Amino acid sequence: MENVFRDAAQSVLRTVAGTFTFDGRARVVDVGYYWLAAMFARLLIDIPAGLLPWDAEWFVDGAADILVLLPLFALFARRLHDQGITGWWALVLLPLPAINLYQSYRAVFAVRNPAWLQEASLVDPWAPLLFAVILAVLVFLLRPGTRGHNRFGPDPREPAAV
Repeated sequence: MENVFRDAAQSVLRTVAGTFTFDGRARVVDVGYYWLAAMFARLLIDIPAGLLPWDAEWFVDGAADILVLLPLFALFARRLHDQGITGWWALVLLPLPAINLYQSYRAVFAVRNPAWLQEASLVDPWAPLLFAVILAVLVFLLRPGTRGHNRFGPDPREPAAV
């Protein structure tokens, strides 16, 4: 059990340290460990942020989203490399923060101006795109990688590569 916690901590530290490193490969378990750590970090941020005024909470929430998403771009590129796919496909993640920012601004404007709460403004035209992007990202994050060395580096599941 101690080895699992050590592996998880090392995986999360590698992911965070590799925030701007888009080369190499990453394991599927790195995604799971990072997701768990990110959710725990968001919980630690969201609890005290809930005590702030709504506009300060909105700012802290946006900053936390950016901090969690930044390492995910590089991790996604390394997962794609593990599957033998170019990491440039990680750019499909860009609509996620953009749509999140759009929805967040809609909420802020609705608080400032109740006219934004008209029925037509409650329909989110970006929802199908958001769903499609999230589904595609999950498929590629969780697909198994190629065994052995590929053009992006050694297999991260082999002990020497980790």
